[in-house]
Amino acid sequence: MTINTSIKFKGFTLAEVLITLGIIGIIAAMTLPTVIQKYRKQEVETKLAKFYSVMNQALKLSISENGEIDFDISEFTSNNNAEYVKKWFQNNITKYINTLKTEEYNGTYYKVVFKDGSTFNSYLRISSGGTDATALYIFYCINYSHCEYGAYDGINSFLFLYQPSKQIIEPDMTKSSHETKMQSCSNSNTSYRHACAALIQENGWKIPDDYPWKF
Repeated sequence: MTINTSIKFKGFTLAEVLITLGIIGIIAAMTLPTVIQKYRKQEVETKLAKFYSVMNQALKLSISENGEIDFDISEFTSNNNAEYVKKWFQNNITKYINTLKTEEYNGTYYKVVFKDGSTFNSYLRISSGGTDATALYIFYCINYSHCEYGAYDGINSFLFLYQPSKQIIEPDMTKSSHETKMQSCSNSNTSYRHACAALIQENGWKIPDDYPWKF
């Protein structure tokens, strides 16, 4: 039997390869922003829900062992906010959760960093304006490297509170109407976006379609 060895296989030309790569590049450029946005939204949703769950599980453990948690302001001064808050968290919360490190800033803020790269900083607001006037402000950030002290922009940082009368850590303005939450979160001034975390919680910790900010 004679074997025909004259068969030739035609490969792609350089021009064809370059055209194919160009098409792939165009498709990637069109779809990559959507993929990144979807991943970013899922990261925000997952970390917000996890933070809420972990912090309140720790709070429940602390309450079951030590009773209701209040603020003893006899040792508090305007100059030792960070030190006071650090002691409060160490006594009541952080001993029940896994953290990477802690920091203090400018005598005002106490910061806790988690192993997943998220973080929160916190300070205590003392007021005589009623039952819920005294509150622990907790500024949770999705990404540690982009976290500013006392910030809540509704994109990387979100505002939570602990009020002794409620014995729960929850987003600010949780009890407000949907319209009020939207109005707050949509504010052009990041210092007034109190309700962004509450808006996401209201939707089952999923960013709603009408959420005012893109990721």
